Amino acid sequence: MSKRHLNRFAPCRRCLATVRAWCAALLGRAWWAIRRWRRPVPVEILIADRAKRRLLERELRYGLRRLQRALGAPLPAELAVIVQQVIATERQLAGCYQLGQRPDGTRFALVRLALQVNGRRVSTDELLAALAEQCVGLATQGSASVLVPIDFEPAQPAQPAEARRHSALRPDPLAPHPNGPARGERVA
Repeated sequence: MSKRHLNRFAPCRRCLATVRAWCAALLGRAWWAIRRWRRPVPVEILIADRAKRRLLERELRYGLRRLQRALGAPLPAELAVIVQQVIATERQLAGCYQLGQRPDGTRFALVRLALQVNGRRVSTDELLAALAEQCVGLATQGSASVLVPIDFEPAQPAQPAEARRHSALRPDPLAPHPNGPARGERVA
């Protein structure tokens, strides 16, 4: 009779090793996704005034977080936002984005926003609107999408209250006709 000791747990050990490898891979992917999700998008404001720079950076980061939540589609992994005084091209732009590829093959996206367009300062709300346009463009870039424009007519300039009151009154029936007396009327 053989003195060989049977290992009753060998099949269980192989099964446990498989489950352990599967769990480790799953945890690794989850950790990578969480790190990517929690990593803030770099925002660089290129102005000298420190207080204004901090205020703009806070507003843009908050806007980016809201956009990421609203879009649902992930923005590019290598995204950076740069805010500068003027974007110098053939004509001045409020914002643009550039897509590129590094030598190692990773793709990146660079969103550029301007603080001034054609000599007019851009407000924070306008900066956020330009950022939203660029992020929507990046999120829908790889998919089939349709742009449905909605035009608003410009508002009519407000009339003074006296002009509105005069236009609301009917003309005086006893006042002389502006082009002289009508046919058949006699002038006394």
